Amino acid sequence: METIKKIENSRNVLERHIGFTDIFFMSFGGQAPFLSMLTYATAALLLALLFSPIVLIIGTMVVFINGLGVYYLSKKHDEEGGYFNYAYKSVSHRFGFETGWIYLFYSLLYAGGYMAGSVFVFTYVLSSFITIPPLISFAVIVIPTSTFLIMGIRPSSKYAVFSASVELIVLVAVIIAGLFGSHFAFYNPFIKIPSPSVVFLGILFAIGIPTGYGAVTPVSGEVRDAKKNIGKAALMVIIIGGLLESLVLYSLVDYGLTTHSFSSLITTSVPVITIMEHITGPISLPLLLFAAVNDGILGSLAFLTAFSRNLYSMSDRNLISKKISKLHAKTGTPTVSVLITIVASIIILVPALLLVNPFTVFFALGTIAGLANLIVHLTANFSLLKVNLERATRKLSEFSVGIAGIVVSGFIFIYSLLTSETYIIELVLGFIIIGFVIMELADTKNYMNNNATN
Repeated sequence: METIKKIENSRNVLERHIGFTDIFFMSFGGQAPFLSMLTYATAALLLALLFSPIVLIIGTMVVFINGLGVYYLSKKHDEEGGYFNYAYKSVSHRFGFETGWIYLFYSLLYAGGYMAGSVFVFTYVLSSFITIPPLISFAVIVIPTSTFLIMGIRPSSKYAVFSASVELIVLVAVIIAGLFGSHFAFYNPFIKIPSPSVVFLGILFAIGIPTGYGAVTPVSGEVRDAKKNIGKAALMVIIIGGLLESLVLYSLVDYGLTTHSFSSLITTSVPVITIMEHITGPISLPLLLFAAVNDGILGSLAFLTAFSRNLYSMSDRNLISKKISKLHAKTGTPTVSVLITIVASIIILVPALLLVNPFTVFFALGTIAGLANLIVHLTANFSLLKVNLERATRKLSEFSVGIAGIVVSGFIFIYSLLTSETYIIELVLGFIIIGFVIMELADTKNYMNNNATN
């Protein structure tokens, strides 16, 4: 702990440029609502059918438990780094490094998944008119995203406020249009409840929807009144984002049932797109193109920003090269970590999009990142538990949330491992092992250097 205190005193300090509204919409944009509808919500729809909107609500409640853990931890620590910072300060530098290492894996792959999903929707929607190479579509997403990353947190947040607000309005309009098309003849989602196994599998997909809050905490060091705003934004995004997606799915199903086209619509290759095309008619093309590009930029921007700040924080605490935490003289942006972030995303996406179908890339990256996401939240809940072990009677609510989060995330993680493809399990566990090896080598080097000095 003495070493940690010395490192804390020598750290750089990022300027706090953004407030609650900025961080809320960055987090909401990090959910990439339309892309989430095309994947996670679609999977839940195909599994649970009429009951699928309820499955999304249950999934939102599950995510809310982990969100509470973040809420309590964010009230204790307001520096940048997020989950890495919580583990680093609450448990140990080794646990902090491993958490930060896994978060890098999680955030980079989530961002890459959103980019790949955006490429898929963009090319799919335009396929009737023109064939666009995946790399051209990727350039449409990665160039503005990289530009915002380099410009810094303030321009990025302003873009998020504007674009995510528009998307929020569009989603509400889709709900109204769907219900209007069904003549407001509301159906009962409980009329046919699937088996528990089907419901649980649907929940596994549903928890992938309100994930934008996972990109909030690493930028704490640039948020004004972070101890209040970070946790508040995380919980609000989970509730609003999850319930909004549930209502969108409900309106789409309701429209399909009322127009007697539900059975035929869900058998199409991308049922959510098909239903939206039926509802919105001639404006479906610009609407879906907007959703594809906007979600690709918003989702990847949120998680790539989080990746760069997590990398910066690990560097600033001397767990990796100190050069990575160098700040730009004028903007105060961690330029080196941002450039590493951009290069890393290009290295992952370009070969993948050249060799594999964009939707397959989207699904694979999202699945792998989802497992890493569960590990990250397990570490956060362990950090919350550790903080309150010595004073459980005074902080019983936090202690209970930590236990509940560990049980829920742990159960879902184990079930996911048992049902995932072998290559996915090997990638996740292999990356964890690499982190342990790096930490061991770093500790050995420090030990030898200390002995040489003495």
